[in-house]
Amino acid sequence: MAKDYGKYFNIAHIEPESHIYGPGKRFVIWLQGCSLACDGCWNKEMWSFRERRLIQREELLKAIASAQDIRGITVLGGEPLEQWANLKWLLDSLRADTALTIFLYSGYEEEELRQAGHWTWLNQTADILVLGRYIQGLRDTSHQWKGSGNQRVIHPIGSREKIGPTNCNEAEIVIGNDGQMTILGYPDAELITALQLEK
Repeated sequence: MAKDYGKYFNIAHIEPESHIYGPGKRFVIWLQGCSLACDGCWNKEMWSFRERRLIQREELLKAIASAQDIRGITVLGGEPLEQWANLKWLLDSLRADTALTIFLYSGYEEEELRQAGHWTWLNQTADILVLGRYIQGLRDTSHQWKGSGNQRVIHPIGSREKIGPTNCNEAEIVIGNDGQMTILGYPDAELITALQLEK
């Protein structure tokens, strides 16, 4: 369940301001690498463990701390728990030194996390968890924060976040400085079709 990059994160993407991956404005980090390889995954380019963008963990912590008016961070991927040592360091640091809430996605199930010895720590550290593999046959874009009906949104024992998901799917469209368009979230077929027609 772990890939070691020393004291560096292997990053797929960072969105310093997003409003769809948890409550409020959030600093969102997609980690590179996933061995689960769910059929129909929206982020297949994040499966490879090849080094994509290495960022020293202290630098990432500084970037988060300097972000303006964010409510918290969200980590997804890829599979965040496959960069276990650095993820644990980052989330422990944020929990100890900031009031930012922590939202973590993982394709692993609770029982797998218990067997790996991670569940107690997650229960004490994360404010919201989304657990479970993406199952294409159960794709459901009518719910906030998850992509298929089997996935569970959990407020762990130590949660400081009381807001839960709604039956309202959200997607964001980000236009970069280079003019490139990125779709975040779980867009429904209607949105995807509309964007393709605009090309």
